[in-house]
Amino acid sequence: MPEGVQQFTFLVQGSGEQPYKASFLLSNHALNAFCTCQAGQNGTVCKHRLSILAGSISGIISDNAHEVEMVVAHLPGTPLAGALDQLVTAEIAAERAKAELASAKKAVARAMHHG
Repeated sequence: MPEGVQQFTFLVQGSGEQPYKASFLLSNHALNAFCTCQAGQNGTVCKHRLSILAGSISGIISDNAHEVEMVVAHLPGTPLAGALDQLVTAEIAAERAKAELASAKKAVARAMHHG
């Protein structure tokens, strides 16, 4: 491993029988995250990495759950932190849109009966 790079690997019990490996590479200005789950193998977001990046140790079955703090502490100022902020903002907007859609459908249903 190159000098100045740290790696943390956690065994995470997902929905399958075999646990997944969620790995994080920390360097000066970057934080990379990998997972052996299907989503991770496909290059998409998985709940295993998101959970660890949020500071949760839930699901971690390896004896190094205390190292999650070190991973999270390295997050600020990285490109990943900005991308995670963007994801949270989009999720909030999606939930708001979902609630507005449900309300609009109820309004249409009421209008159909009282038309």
